[in-house]
Amino acid sequence: MATIAKAAQTFVPTGKTFRQRVDAWLADVQKVYGLTVRQDSGRTVEWQQRLHICHMFLYNKYNTTTPASVDAGKRTISWAHLSDPKVVWATIPFTDILRTKTNGMPTKTGNVWTKGAEPEQTATEKRAKELLTTAGIGKNGQAMVSSGLKPCGEPCKCGAGRSKHLEGVAVEMNTADIGSLTQKLTTTKAETLDKYLKKFGLHRPLVNHPESPEPWHIEATTP
Repeated sequence: MATIAKAAQTFVPTGKTFRQRVDAWLADVQKVYGLTVRQDSGRTVEWQQRLHICHMFLYNKYNTTTPASVDAGKRTISWAHLSDPKVVWATIPFTDILRTKTNGMPTKTGNVWTKGAEPEQTATEKRAKELLTTAGIGKNGQAMVSSGLKPCGEPCKCGAGRSKHLEGVAVEMNTADIGSLTQKLTTTKAETLDKYLKKFGLHRPLVNHPESPEPWHIEATTP
């Protein structure tokens, strides 16, 4: 335990960037415990926006944010707007999400859907659910997903904030690696993971989230 405290105390997080804090923590984990904690990748603008659109079309769990085009009394992207061939999607192609009744990719000429290759709502809903669950989104794919754009673009154009991961102020650590580190801390009777992170000006704000707990999500404390 003395070795751990000595290693961590050599780093003063005040005034350091988020990336510097994370790098210092990961280096300390390797030095003190001989473990490598990897950062999960894949949080590109396209990845984020694709899943955000899926979420806002199916669920929209945001309390105060709604897409620009919704049906009366609803809070999700209206099917009429999502399937409008005249809407130009931002960042990702409509073929990422929209599906025909035979589960194919819709096609169009100009601003008109090709006959027999029009998007179909039920098939598109199934596709959107598959994208969310396959990506590991919490609550069986129903947890909130931030926008990949700032501001959010078509076909959503809501007021949800851009993902903190894309802003460079949050990281997702590998779940298995976090589990290994937590176990190591417990068996050596060192300290909790959260106390360890605090020494580097880091914390896990979503670890006790009531709807979608994320023990692998790390952000910086302030300052």
